[in-house]
Amino acid sequence: MGLFLLAFPFFSLSGAEITVPRLELATRGRVNDDGEFALSTNALADIALDGGYKFGVRLGLSFTAADLGKAFAYRNLRFLPLPSGTAVSDVEYNSLADQMNGVRDNDAALSFRFAGATARDLFSLPLELSYFIGHGDTFGSGEEFAARYGLFQIPTDFTGFYYFPDGIDGDINRRYEGIYQARGTGLSFALTRWNMFVPMVYVYQNLAAFEDGTFSFAGSRYSGDLRLLFNRNGLSVEAFGGITGGKDPRIQFRGGVLAFFSSGAGTDFLLQAGIPGWEKGSEFGADHLFFLIEPRLRFGIMAFHMTFFYHPLVYQGVRTNDERGRADINFKIIAGDPVATGIQGGIENTIGVKLDDYDALTVRLSPFVSFISGGLQWNVKLRVNVMDHSTPYRMFEVFAGIRTAY
Repeated sequence: MGLFLLAFPFFSLSGAEITVPRLELATRGRVNDDGEFALSTNALADIALDGGYKFGVRLGLSFTAADLGKAFAYRNLRFLPLPSGTAVSDVEYNSLADQMNGVRDNDAALSFRFAGATARDLFSLPLELSYFIGHGDTFGSGEEFAARYGLFQIPTDFTGFYYFPDGIDGDINRRYEGIYQARGTGLSFALTRWNMFVPMVYVYQNLAAFEDGTFSFAGSRYSGDLRLLFNRNGLSVEAFGGITGGKDPRIQFRGGVLAFFSSGAGTDFLLQAGIPGWEKGSEFGADHLFFLIEPRLRFGIMAFHMTFFYHPLVYQGVRTNDERGRADINFKIIAGDPVATGIQGGIENTIGVKLDDYDALTVRLSPFVSFISGGLQWNVKLRVNVMDHSTPYRMFEVFAGIRTAY
């Protein structure tokens, strides 16, 4: 980080560009436990200061808020001191603790996300060298094909607040983005000799890891990853594999593949499959698998998407036991094309299952409308929670939000 800060003053701001590569705002309206209809707004934005092709320097910040409305309200929260000798009951103390936890959980925060620099055509050779700190490249998401080949249609729409408004295990800062992400301080090398085939190597020291909310960093840990990209004649394939180890005897392996095929005649197919993390010596099973399959069909102005997503037990180095055996099946019928006509609508049915818990079954019917304007996709949908029929007023939820479209 020190090297980047030393170099940053010489970075010409006149040639810099401030961009928002990712933005999500989602307002959710539903009846709460008190029987009142209430709105809550999740916010997520990545802000980048980019030097463009010439400079190859980028500084990234991230803004997150679990509930913007509460974040604004809690700015005025104050606790007054009590006179000495005042007795405080456990009820009063727990109420105070709840308020403090509420402030923390709903805080709106702008934080560091990424800093890096890229040297292209290094030594006049077809070689890229990148130095990064923080949240690096995401493997198995399809984003790299958008950056290198302009293929923006590869990533699945089944992501973000629109489908996972509570994040992973209630933490909106943890969300499914591809199969794995290089996080830490290190270097990456890409050989760009062939346009259709790009091999890449990553070497870095990892960020501290957490397991079930407990700080578990035990000395420095280092990672190495090999990543391969292939793109030709409607077929895009990404494969990667890596290992993490250090003084801590635990060794972790990972690997995966993304494959996307487009016939050019209304038939697309996306596959994301891999193991985000498996620790050597631990029990291995299907729960470690990240698996998403998504066929897409288009007939004129009509389209049909089916998504099956099996959640991994370990993701980004964090083991989340509640994700064990959890899967989603989403059927979407679409009329219109937001790129060609500017607007689309339809209905989708999202089924959530947990293999060892029948009571966790969820069925949601959602008519929706979306349109694209100014590089943003605007979404509105009504979600009907079919399994909550015992409490009819809890069956309905309204979603309205925007997200970056490209």
